[in-house]
Amino acid sequence: MKYLVALAAAFLAAVLTASLSPYVKVLGVAPDFVLIFAACWAMVRGQSEAMFVVPMAGLLRDLTTSDPLGLSVLALSPIVVLALLRELRPVESDFLPALVVVAAASLAYSILSMTVLTAVGDDVPWGTALLRLTVPSIVVNPLFAVIVYPPVRWLSPQPRPASFGVGSAVQL
Repeated sequence: MKYLVALAAAFLAAVLTASLSPYVKVLGVAPDFVLIFAACWAMVRGQSEAMFVVPMAGLLRDLTTSDPLGLSVLALSPIVVLALLRELRPVESDFLPALVVVAAASLAYSILSMTVLTAVGDDVPWGTALLRLTVPSIVVNPLFAVIVYPPVRWLSPQPRPASFGVGSAVQL
């Protein structure tokens, strides 16, 4: 059931990303709701579920864009590794690490997608793309994560156990 909910949410995120991109621009970039959803899901539900949900979300994103099939699956894959930040518990809140993961995933997504597009023969202006797309997306995507994170957290059935201190092995 959890993967069916994730599929529906990822489909909604892909449709929102594809349909709102021409109309919703902040700092000249559109928020990537698929990336935001995948990062929030990984941070709330953990790395084991992220290994399934992130590629599924990437495939749905690829099906709704004109990018080469598989590009988003590859470019979103660092989210699975970044989900380890959830286990490190650098702060008591899960929300702040989720924002950091969204920002880091935005950077990784931009670099990996530009690398793949360059490899397939597209002319990618790296300097302009980094300054006009990557840097603003590192700021804009975490801003929209504030909207996406609460519903994803609400959909999570298992509460996280409370612990003593940062990264403590002692749990209540």
